[in-house]
Amino acid sequence: MASPSGNLIMKLVSASVAVANRAGIIIRDVLKKGELGIVDKGINDLQTEADRSAQRCIVASLASQFPTITIIGEENLEDDVDQSDFAWVVSDSDADVMKETCPTNLSQVKEEDVVVWVDPLDGTQEYTQGFLDHVTVLIGVAVGGRAIGGVIHQPYYNYKSAPENDLGRTIWGVVGLGAYGFERREPPKDRRIITTTRSHSTDIVREAIDALKPDEVIRIGGAGHKVDIGTFLKPNE
Repeated sequence: MASPSGNLIMKLVSASVAVANRAGIIIRDVLKKGELGIVDKGINDLQTEADRSAQRCIVASLASQFPTITIIGEENLEDDVDQSDFAWVVSDSDADVMKETCPTNLSQVKEEDVVVWVDPLDGTQEYTQGFLDHVTVLIGVAVGGRAIGGVIHQPYYNYKSAPENDLGRTIWGVVGLGAYGFERREPPKDRRIITTTRSHSTDIVREAIDALKPDEVIRIGGAGHKVDIGTFLKPNE
């Protein structure tokens, strides 16, 4: 038996969908202005103003709605700015998420049991190089140390063919409930397709791929985009 969708987990995922959409707008706006503010964090590890602004938006928005959950962002933002003052703080939720019913085993979760993991711009290197369909916003939800749900937002989904106001797609899911926001397709039969990194390959990675004897290897950036490719095989078609 399932519980009503007004509980913490569905509210949190619903809010995460809304704030991921807003983060996507921030990412597009930064690129449009052309002032990326690139910081080199290490080998093949860049940070831009889009990373920083998107994380501030996500963290501030979720913290304002769920003040006692733990939120961990990828970017180390060393500033003393009161994030609650930002104009981009989102207080909305996604109505479609709230229509769904939470699995019973997650219906009594408390805020102090929840950790939210944020990668505000996955695929930063690709973002700076113009591979925009590789870029995603990732928000993961864990309870008691186990992943139970998450959001993948693609700010540039259909950017080569859709008008600007139709850009973007958001996929979300909860363990025991399902995944939403995409059209399911059957994978090709009798073919082994591997998705791997385009910019962080090593001898070990190459040897592992060769050992699997794939029919096709797709080299792309960003963990979120790899999930997209792996789930839908050829996105943006």
